[in-house]
Amino acid sequence: MAIQRQTAYKVWISDLISNPYKKDPGEWSPNYIEIKDKKVSRVNIIATTIMKYENQEGGNMSITLDDSSASIRVKVWKDDIKLLQDIQIGDTILVIGRPRQFSGEIYIVPEIVNKVENPTWQKIRKLELEKEFGVRQKLETPVLELKQPEMLQPLVEEETVEETSETDRQKILNLIEKDDGEKGAELSKIILESQIPEEKANLIIEDLLKEGEIFKPTTSTLKLLK
Repeated sequence: MAIQRQTAYKVWISDLISNPYKKDPGEWSPNYIEIKDKKVSRVNIIATTIMKYENQEGGNMSITLDDSSASIRVKVWKDDIKLLQDIQIGDTILVIGRPRQFSGEIYIVPEIVNKVENPTWQKIRKLELEKEFGVRQKLETPVLELKQPEMLQPLVEEETVEETSETDRQKILNLIEKDDGEKGAELSKIILESQIPEEKANLIIEDLLKEGEIFKPTTSTLKLLK
């Protein structure tokens, strides 16, 4: 069965965070946000960095992006921190990644992050979005309140809670990539080497299958969707 990588749609951040996050029950279908007539499971966003946060002990980092319609966080863990390491407040960047939801917050897990040196591209993107989706008024979002010092502590607590599940997910993805031969990685071996309780590991693998991150070439092997 041939599986194609989902289209990375150009969308307003306000549409991304104001529409319901839907979990597709199909085995090969990723979770998505329905915007207009599109099931958006990957996004292509050009926006300005307005905040940056790093938890050195927890091994995670986030930046907050604003595209004039709203703001959203882009989050990375462990080895993926390098994607955001050189991004500074004020930088305009292009992000291609997957929307995710945790504790009611929509955020982006990035696949590609590039600085946009020519400001004209941001103006072009705004015109593209206005043509397809219409003009958007500024949508004030809770994440903007994190500029206030008293809001920093809840952010640390939230990231600490989320770190475990995302780290376990990444551990399984890394093991699949490591053993991703012609026939794929053996499911039983991945669970054993992950040192994650079998029931929990199976649930993570089931979520990854539903989200389209991995697929099963056979009933006992796993491969990354590339």
